Amino acid sequence: MNDAGAFVGIALGVLVAVLYPILRGYIKKEFVALAGPGLPPWVKKYAALFFFCLITAFIALAVIRSSSDAKIAFWQAVMIGLGWEAVVEKAFAKPI
Repeated sequence: MNDAGAFVGIALGVLVAVLYPILRGYIKKEFVALAGPGLPPWVKKYAALFFFCLITAFIALAVIRSSSDAKIAFWQAVMIGLGWEAVVEKAFAKPI
């Protein structure tokens, strides 16, 4: 797989890791009807999340490519994305 495919796979893994836990509990709360015209308020929140996924995928791919030119299969890239999201989440978590 080329770097573009690996990038998409990593981004997908990050997206799954971020969205899966929160979608279960918040789907009804976040996706409410609007009283007026315009975009729902959750669109901005999820657009920021999408860009976070892309930036994280870029960083993960850069780190992997800096040490290896090995081929990355799509599902390997998804697992890389899942792992990197977990690292980012733990690194930036607020202390308890």
